[in-house]
Amino acid sequence: MVELQIISDVASSSNSSSMVSSKKYEVFLSFRGEDTRMNFTSHLHEALKKKEVETFIDYELRKGDEISPALIQAIGNSLVSIVILSPNYASSKWCLEELSKILECRKKQGQMVIPVFYNIDPSHVRKQTGSYEQAFAKHKEESNYNKWKASLNEIANLAGWDSQNRTESELLKEIVGDVLQKLTPTYRNQLKGLVGIEDNYEEIESLLKIESTEVITIGIWGMGGIGKTTLATTLYARLSPCFEGFCFLKNVRENSSSHNGLEALHNKLFAKLLEIENHCFDMNFVRRKLKHKKVFIVLDDVDTLQQLEYLVEDYDLLGPGSRVIVTTRNKQIFSLVDEVYEVKELSYDQSLQLFCLTVFGEKQPKHGYEDLSRSVVSYCKGVPLALKVIGASLRRRSEEVWESELRKLQKIPNMQIHDILKLSYDGLDRSQKNIFLDIACLLKGENKNFVTSLLEACGFFAVSGIEVLLDKALITISNYNLIEMHDLIQQMGQEIVHQESIKDPGRRSRLWKHDEVYEVLKYNKSTGSRTNLMCPFLMVSSHSLIN
Repeated sequence: MVELQIISDVASSSNSSSMVSSKKYEVFLSFRGEDTRMNFTSHLHEALKKKEVETFIDYELRKGDEISPALIQAIGNSLVSIVILSPNYASSKWCLEELSKILECRKKQGQMVIPVFYNIDPSHVRKQTGSYEQAFAKHKEESNYNKWKASLNEIANLAGWDSQNRTESELLKEIVGDVLQKLTPTYRNQLKGLVGIEDNYEEIESLLKIESTEVITIGIWGMGGIGKTTLATTLYARLSPCFEGFCFLKNVRENSSSHNGLEALHNKLFAKLLEIENHCFDMNFVRRKLKHKKVFIVLDDVDTLQQLEYLVEDYDLLGPGSRVIVTTRNKQIFSLVDEVYEVKELSYDQSLQLFCLTVFGEKQPKHGYEDLSRSVVSYCKGVPLALKVIGASLRRRSEEVWESELRKLQKIPNMQIHDILKLSYDGLDRSQKNIFLDIACLLKGENKNFVTSLLEACGFFAVSGIEVLLDKALITISNYNLIEMHDLIQQMGQEIVHQESIKDPGRRSRLWKHDEVYEVLKYNKSTGSRTNLMCPFLMVSSHSLIN
């Protein structure tokens, strides 16, 4: 299973959620090495790895570790223990101690335990007869003799798997399926640790129609930092066990920009789905292999239609019931998807909870920080990225530092947030960038028809340009046909203009602060750039400040 990118570890949430998120391993394997290490156990380990189940097996211990304490820690850090009870299992005091610890974790932590009776009759384990009777004849002087016998009796009474009357391949498939089925509900509990995710998750899950045999593609769309990747990661962790093959391609935009980047991603995708070594694939070969295979694909941060078409050039090659999720800031690429889901900003209460969890480790502001916390939440306007970045920067800071940082944010944006939001701006052409900056600096809140006419008169291609800004989640249109823009995106645009000339406003392409407009016009500080020439409306608007 893929590790969730948690928006915030909810330290004070339910015990089950806290337990799940703190576990290092999903499965712990307990086995008698001389019986099964080189055969059944190694095959089971490999089968679990193919399903991306994080599994502990004792040869993963680093040299120099004290074995017993390390094993005890690994057992406690696992969600599920698989105990492979083979003919010589009981002859090892090590294995019997391991089993006792596993059953202790079952009682105290609710750890799930799966017994596998490998070439041994379950009744021999339960009653300690046969080879187990012979083994215990040698343990009579041990202080844990009775505890070990009780442990074997207890595990033999749990629901498990018997190797008799089935092939090893069938047994492995059934055990792995059982593990995935047991792990799946833990990820549902973990949603409680993701602020604002659960509602989004349930809506997208309904769009995916998991029980349908159709091949369905869902687009997850929204502005930068809004939580698209976190949502897709959660879906992948929760749903991938339902599929025969699955792959999560991260950062498609970034990784495809390098030499042969798209080709490398393409090969990585099919290598993962087909479970073979990465190499160049003949599409006829891929089509034959995938057409009967139900797969789950997540393409994260796709930027262009070219990237999407190259990675999944023909949805018909995917087997019945396959699902594809695409996350992007660019709605224009969604001509090939069945449904588009827009990720919205967090509510005020959700934002406050996420911020407080990030900075304080609890759901409510600490005493003395209530108003300051609300001010940060108001500034972030429901963007999870901003809440987390600013929250992390304010941990263990004094009230005075908080107040200073808040004053600074009103004038200078946090550059980590700025750079992530600016990726959408960087993908615009020259005309679209000008339209965006004009809206960010001067035209936010104006009527769309008026803005379109104004910018068309200035020589920009506003009709198509505004559509692009809408598709890239840089602007929205209100119910009253007004052009709106998230405050953080507006601040990003204004900072771009500010960087044109930090000390001399007259050298910037746009002015929107009254005092700067007044100073430039009164003292004729303009350099004759677009500040003067943009259009009559803006000059009249600025000039009226003097008269």
